[in-house]
Amino acid sequence: MNIDEIKKRIEFNKTDGEVLINLIDSAMEKGSELRERSLSIKKRSKELFKDLSNQKRIIFTIDDLKDRNNFKEWCTVGIDGSFYTVGSIGSIWYAPYSIVRILFEQGFFDEPVVDVYAAGIEEIDENENKSVDSDASRRMLLGETKALEDWNANNIKSIVFIDGPVVDPPGYIDEEYVEYRCNAIKNAPEESFLIGCVKKCLDSHFLREYEKILRLKRNELVKIFSVDKSLFAYFFTQYRIDNNYNDVLFTHPLELNDEISRRYSNYGVRIFSVFFQKDSYSDIVRLDIPMGYLKSDFNLRVQNAVSATCEWTFPGQNIPLPIEIAHEKCKIRGGAAQVIYEEILVRTRASGVDDMIIMDMLNKAR
Repeated sequence: MNIDEIKKRIEFNKTDGEVLINLIDSAMEKGSELRERSLSIKKRSKELFKDLSNQKRIIFTIDDLKDRNNFKEWCTVGIDGSFYTVGSIGSIWYAPYSIVRILFEQGFFDEPVVDVYAAGIEEIDENENKSVDSDASRRMLLGETKALEDWNANNIKSIVFIDGPVVDPPGYIDEEYVEYRCNAIKNAPEESFLIGCVKKCLDSHFLREYEKILRLKRNELVKIFSVDKSLFAYFFTQYRIDNNYNDVLFTHPLELNDEISRRYSNYGVRIFSVFFQKDSYSDIVRLDIPMGYLKSDFNLRVQNAVSATCEWTFPGQNIPLPIEIAHEKCKIRGGAAQVIYEEILVRTRASGVDDMIIMDMLNKAR
């Protein structure tokens, strides 16, 4: 039993006994309702898969990647960033951040180089920003885009994995930022690949496409499955059971056509997505593969991107190794951010006893 489990048990035991009895009874009732709902969704997913398969092929396997290149020999990069907001002093919050690139310059069997592209502390005034965390996230993503632009300036044929979608932030429509990010993407050498690895998928692009293909009412599938990843959890699991299959699965590519993706398209960047699962022990992730309008065979390019992801992802893991390492190296942990914040406060307290008292009171107010 790990520490988190022990903590849960302790907090459970501290809860009033009568309250627990009522909560457990309610949990049993909710569990029965969930079981019935899950059976209904499972039945609908089987019907849906059959209907879609009559129209087009939905799921592909490792055998469909038999003509792949040896992407383990390619120069490969992982880019990720992290931030943590702390504060505040008055209306000013602080956001320690870091952006890291992991470089496998000679391929998979090369010793990775940890390149801390940027690290620092951003000041954010909450009077000027409705959401401090959202603004910190946008600043970090701008830094990640600069890291990508800087790498592409080297003009090296490579595979670049980024942690998150190509359209990032997903709901952020700022024309100047979109143009800058698109230019950073397009500046890569012709043969290079950029692959966005999306672990938390809250979109419904495929569901809406399937509603059109099957001529269903708008939101009919969205109301049942909510997000694309939920649908493919049913599809992939059933496929594995029916075919006794434990290797790579991925979907057909879909060009994204929502409002923000169309803005990227206006700047010459088309974005194709597939859902990918390394094996039955791995989570399902979405891969975003951007490409320009000059790419003649997008299916081949998507297939190569899937092959590269497959080769760089260990069995049982969810995302490629360069992203795994970049994620761990860049991570700003809460405890570290608090220590940095306390160091800022220490410098303030050194100016006088009255300042120290005021800062302590402001800090406690938060």
